[in-house]
Amino acid sequence: MQHHLYADAHTRDAALASAPYGMFICTADGTFDAVNAAFEKLTGFAADELLGTRSFESLLDPAELAKRRAELPPLAAIGARYEGEWTSVRRNGTTIRVVLALAPLVTDSAQTGTVLVGEPARYVGIVIDMTRYALSEARLWYVAHHDGVTRLPNQTLFTERLDMMIERCARNGNGFSVVIAELDHLRKLRDALGLHAAELVLQIVGERLRGLFPNDGTIASISGTQFALLINESGAAAETFATEALGRIAESIDCGGTALNITASIGIVAYPADGADAPTLMRRAGVALSAASAVHGNAVRRFSTALEGQAARRFELERMLREALERQQLHLVYQPQVTLSNGRIAQVETLLRWNHPQRGLISPVEFVPVAEEAGLIETIGEWVIRTACRDAGKLLRLTGNLPRVAVNVSPQQFQRQNLFETIRSALEDAALDPSYLEVEITEGVLLGDTELALQTLHSLRELGVEVALDDFGTGYSSLAYLTRFPLNRLKIDRSFVMRMNTDPQCEALVGAIIAMAHALKLRVTAEGVETAEQAAQLEALGCDEAQGFWFSRPITVAALCNLLKPLGAV
Repeated sequence: MQHHLYADAHTRDAALASAPYGMFICTADGTFDAVNAAFEKLTGFAADELLGTRSFESLLDPAELAKRRAELPPLAAIGARYEGEWTSVRRNGTTIRVVLALAPLVTDSAQTGTVLVGEPARYVGIVIDMTRYALSEARLWYVAHHDGVTRLPNQTLFTERLDMMIERCARNGNGFSVVIAELDHLRKLRDALGLHAAELVLQIVGERLRGLFPNDGTIASISGTQFALLINESGAAAETFATEALGRIAESIDCGGTALNITASIGIVAYPADGADAPTLMRRAGVALSAASAVHGNAVRRFSTALEGQAARRFELERMLREALERQQLHLVYQPQVTLSNGRIAQVETLLRWNHPQRGLISPVEFVPVAEEAGLIETIGEWVIRTACRDAGKLLRLTGNLPRVAVNVSPQQFQRQNLFETIRSALEDAALDPSYLEVEITEGVLLGDTELALQTLHSLRELGVEVALDDFGTGYSSLAYLTRFPLNRLKIDRSFVMRMNTDPQCEALVGAIIAMAHALKLRVTAEGVETAEQAAQLEALGCDEAQGFWFSRPITVAALCNLLKPLGAV
C-alpha cells in the first residue's frame, strides 16, 4: 500500500505555516520549493536563500553524507516514507543533530478531485531538532519521576534508587536503612486552612528533611503525606537520625501569620536484617510506621517481627470482623449503673461483645481499634444503636419498668451528618420514648468538628435524649466543654476510683470533680467500682451513681429482663 501525502496548494501552505517543526517541500532533484518559518529558524537560512537554489542535501554535514550516502535513498525511490538521524549544518557553520523525514507529495485538484496529469513530482520533508526532542523527553521523564508539589523524587524513582542501593550493598556487604515519615493530621489541616496551606507544609518539610543529608542523599515524596529516605546508618544511629528528623519537622511553620506545629510518625527498616528486596523493605517499613502512628503520632518505631505479627493479627481480625458482621456474631450485654443512695438501677450501659465460634470471646479492647482503622466502626455503631433501642423497647413491654439505656457513640460517628437521624429513626422503629436513651461520648467527639458536634448534641437534647461525658479526667478535661456542651452526666474514669484507697490526692480529686459537676447541675457516675469500701467512699463524697463488678457484671438482655421484672411488680 502506498502512503503518499495528498494536498492541494491551499492545504499545503496551511500545513507549512502551522507546523511547529521545520518543514519543506522540494522538487524531484531535492531543490527547495517551499520552507516554513520553523525551518528558517532551525537552519538560520532565509527562504529566499534556499528556494530554487539549494537542495536539502546541501544542508547536511558533507563528511557524514559522504560516509553514509548509501543510507539516504534517492527521492524517486522513496515509496512511502524515509526517516533517519543526520547532522545538519546551520548558516553560521554550527551543527545540529536532526531527524529527517521524507515522503512523496501528490497534488490533487480541488475542482475535479483527480490527480493532475503531468504535475511535477514533489516531496515533503520534516526536520526535527533532536536537542529539543531530548529536552522534551527529559521533561517527560522528570514529570513521571518527581512529585509535583515538593519537586522531590516520587515513589517510582525512589523504588529504582532503592533497588540500586540493594545491588550495591549486596556487593560490598554494607547495610542501610529505609525511613518512612508520615505527617500527622495533614488532612485536618487541609480541611481547616485549605490546599495551599497543606502544600506549603509539604514543601517546607521536604526542604527540612533534604537538609538533613550532608551530601546528596535519597529523599522522596511517596504519597500525599509521606516522605521516604535512604540513609547509610542503621541501628541506634538510624533512630538518632529519625529523632532529629522529628525535631526538624516539629519546628513551627508560619502560614500567612498562623503558626502551624506539625508532628510526624516515623518507621524504620534495615537492610539486610529486615529484608533483602525492595517490596519486603517497603512493606515492613509500613508496618513500623503503622506502629508509630498507633501511639498518636510524633513517634519513631523500628521494625520487628513482633510488630509484623501484630499487623498480621490486625489484618486477620479485620477479615474476621467483616465476617462477624455478615454472620451476626456480635451481641450486646448491659451493665447496671446503680444509684448509691437507694440501690436502684438508674441506667444500664450497652457494651459490645464478640463471641467467635472458634476463637471464643474477643475483647473490645482488641477489635474496636481494628474496626476504627478499617472504617467499620460506623456500621457497627449504627447496629449497636438500633439493637439497643430494640432491646429496650422489648424490655419495657415485658417488664413495665426500664432504666435509661446508655449507648457509646464514637467520634467517627459524630463526623457523619446523619447521626441524629439514625438515632431518631432507631427510636421510632423500636417505639421507644427518647427519654429512655442516653448517648455516652468521649472528649474525642468534642475535639473534632466542634460545631457539628454541638449541633448534633443540641438536636438530641431537644429530642429528649440525654448526654453523658465518659472517661472524664483522662483527656484534656477542659472546663469549657462542661459549660458549652449540653451534658447531663459525667462519668469518672475507673483509674481514679482504683487509686482512691491508696492515694489521698486521688480521693481529693474525685471529690473535686463531683463538687464541680454538681455546681453545674450534672449527675456523676463512677466507673470501675469493685469493692464495698470504694462504694462507701464515693457515697460519702456525694457521688450519684456507681458502675462496676461490686454491683453487677455485664449481663445479657434476658438476664436484665429477669432483674427488672420484680422491680416492675413493686
